[in-house]
Amino acid sequence: MNNRPKISVIIPIYNVEKYIRKCLETIQEQTFRDFEVLMINDGTRDNSGKIAKEFAENDSRFTLYTKENGGLSDARNYGLARAVGDYVVFIDSDDCVTKDYLNVLYHECVDNDADMAVCRFYFTYFCKKFCIPSIASSPGAGLLSGKETLDMLIRDDKLQSYAWNKMYKRSLFTDHHIEYPIMYFEDIATTPRLTLHADKVAVTRKYMYLYEKRVGSIMATMNAEKINDYIRSYYITRNYVQKNGQYDRYKSSLQYVAKKMRLVNVYSIFRMHLTSRNFQHLKQNLHTNNELYRQLVSDDFDASDTFPLLPVSIIQAEKKRKTS
Repeated sequence: MNNRPKISVIIPIYNVEKYIRKCLETIQEQTFRDFEVLMINDGTRDNSGKIAKEFAENDSRFTLYTKENGGLSDARNYGLARAVGDYVVFIDSDDCVTKDYLNVLYHECVDNDADMAVCRFYFTYFCKKFCIPSIASSPGAGLLSGKETLDMLIRDDKLQSYAWNKMYKRSLFTDHHIEYPIMYFEDIATTPRLTLHADKVAVTRKYMYLYEKRVGSIMATMNAEKINDYIRSYYITRNYVQKNGQYDRYKSSLQYVAKKMRLVNVYSIFRMHLTSRNFQHLKQNLHTNNELYRQLVSDDFDASDTFPLLPVSIIQAEKKRKTS
């Protein structure tokens, strides 16, 4: 008898005691019942681990793993290495899902023989007390080819690279040895790589994922490390597409998003220097941003077998100390 669950739900946990109980309750209440939940305690310092332990003790589908802090990507990879379901979903521990989340995405995959399924999502605020639908455009419900989907993901147009709000065949990860890189914007560097190997992607119009917008998000607190990782995420995508002989197919999309990235970085660089009141490396950082853009879109880009490193990096603008 095969007791392997159909779906593996991976939940990284780190300092989310305010949100995690509601998150886990919405998973426990799913109409689809054949799943396992891998709760990855990533060295949390609050009571999140204790709350997760309650679920593990009272529901055999929930398993709690505890590890040293390694960040979101490391926790997802840790869960992937232990998942056994045919399909995998990632749910952030401060978010929630509707009761039919797993059921709808599972049948979108199975009924359409799709490698991935995607749903729409809500932005929620103040512990789910205020909720608005995402205003991002959507390709509409239906079945897309992997190539159509990858174009949209690279362009960040109609579909986004978020790890959540999607269901994946676990074989997309295992067959192609894909993991999340340890960095910010890890989903931008990963979802396109998965999609490159997908034949079909099912899209539903249903809003089923509730994403909590918290103070201090990555984009709202951009510093040099995050700007560099943002750029590097596109380097990783360009590198992987080219290494797999598909650069010409996605060249226009990669160049389109590179232009957008360069403009976003100009804003982030100015904001970083203004916030720190230190303009010492402003001109150099703007030049570096332009140089990285030129290399990213160059036909002379050399693909590597590992995650590429940036040839030059944005320099952090340190806050100036007040002088007496």
